[in-house]
Amino acid sequence: MRRISAFVLSILLLMIGSWIPARTVSSAASNVNVILNGQSLKFEDSAPYFSGSTVMIPLRETAVALKFITSYQKATDTIQLNSIQSTIAFKAGGQDLTNNGVKVTFKENTVVRQDRVYVPLSFFAALGLVTAYDAATNQVEVYTPDVTAGVIVGLLAAGKYQELEDRYFDPVMKRAISIPVIQQTWENIAAPAGNYLGVKTTVSSRNEEGIILQSVLSFSEAEASFEIRLNNSAEITDLRITPLPVKLP
Repeated sequence: MRRISAFVLSILLLMIGSWIPARTVSSAASNVNVILNGQSLKFEDSAPYFSGSTVMIPLRETAVALKFITSYQKATDTIQLNSIQSTIAFKAGGQDLTNNGVKVTFKENTVVRQDRVYVPLSFFAALGLVTAYDAATNQVEVYTPDVTAGVIVGLLAAGKYQELEDRYFDPVMKRAISIPVIQQTWENIAAPAGNYLGVKTTVSSRNEEGIILQSVLSFSEAEASFEIRLNNSAEITDLRITPLPVKLP
């Protein structure tokens, strides 16, 4: 998967304060707040709940917010989500889905309660989204890859290197790379490339260690490749940025 988008820096910076990744998972009680791309989701006649330590989220409202059209194929007992870029299909009670024909497994079962479909948080991770649960605030967060990349690059472009490290680096990453190195690496790319314009494209992939985001960044004079690796707690474990060859007219 994934989504393609262009971001202006001012929009990205407005979103920075709203993304606070999770560190722990808890079996906390009710009133779970679901944040999608920085916005709190409103659920009409259902609500997120806990099944043991697993957060179960109503599918319909979340799918709509992600710009999916939801349908039920009675002949095959299959729930389908369709967007411009993706066709996702799964069966209620299962632990796997197909995304554009590719099978992906997630950790917990989907559930139907009172004619409503609920999916675990790991369902959205299986779609290539960045997910987190904050036990302190009882808050679930789901972010599309393009928004995640935009927020992280926005901090770099704004010179907020310390904030980037404090909020998003995992402990090993904090020890492995210093603030001056982060600053110098960004400036070595940005200085010859011109003004930073935004994230041109982002694609995501997932492995057992977490999620990999690969973006193309637009500058006024050039483009750069930007790779972000996040662990399963949505902490950054690696950042790589390299200039792309300038296309001749």
